[in-house]
Amino acid sequence: MMSLALLAPLLYLAIGLGLGRLPFDIKGRASALLTQWIIPAVIVYNIATHRPGVFAIMLGMMVMVGLMLLLSRAFTRDPVQNLCFAYLNIGWLGLPVASTLFGDEAARIIIAAYVGSSLVGNSVGVGLMVRGQHFGSRLRQTLQAPPVWALLLGLACMPLGAQIEHYAQPLYGGLKFLMSFLGMAILGIWLSATRLQWADFKKARLPFIARLLTVWALVSLFVFICRQYDLALVTQNMPALYLIGLLPPAANIIVLETHYMKSGRSASMIASGTCLSIVAIGVYAGAMLWLQHRL
Repeated sequence: MMSLALLAPLLYLAIGLGLGRLPFDIKGRASALLTQWIIPAVIVYNIATHRPGVFAIMLGMMVMVGLMLLLSRAFTRDPVQNLCFAYLNIGWLGLPVASTLFGDEAARIIIAAYVGSSLVGNSVGVGLMVRGQHFGSRLRQTLQAPPVWALLLGLACMPLGAQIEHYAQPLYGGLKFLMSFLGMAILGIWLSATRLQWADFKKARLPFIARLLTVWALVSLFVFICRQYDLALVTQNMPALYLIGLLPPAANIIVLETHYMKSGRSASMIASGTCLSIVAIGVYAGAMLWLQHRL
């Protein structure tokens, strides 16, 4: 079952690579559909029908991204490099892969992590890339981000959580498929349009290893803390949390950079990091499959 699940994200990615070679561009509209409607709807559902531990994961991820930004700032003051180290592609890549490989409970963890990282990544990202902008303006832009209003709407719907889970379950299943398909297909379209050189992969190796070791160390600390409070959602889904360390920089970084810095240096960093991540995730998933058969 899991071996078949491994093929689905790769199939969606291959479809995106094929679509990227067609003369028309659907990336913009598909991205808007995914980021403004589908992923927010999935967030609302999971927050409204939350399990114990979801908000702990959200807070833990916010702290983790903040610590990674501080660590990166100790080595470089380049905001693009800072964000590429700390703000990861949990929504477009991590969520579809975790949901496909590990199921609904793992998806809840990744959604909580996505909301937490998006809150910090979007708000701090704007602050790093914009010089002299008023704090109120940055705060307003952060509050308008889809993960933020989806979180607020999900919190408001919590009293109706049982009814939402009962009546919206079929709709949620369709949304999860669209999230997985569009997320990986858009990633494929985007990769097909980015020219990479061998030097880009060489530059991406060390940041990838450093990010992996840092995330796994912080996740291990987070799991240790959660064990003390018997947060089963975390302790029973550790493979999904460790998957975060294999993820590339968030695709949203190029959007922030283009808008606020009028440059696109992060494109090659994100693309090369994504290629390395796809290979690493394949190895990781294969190892999980091997362990599943051994146990």
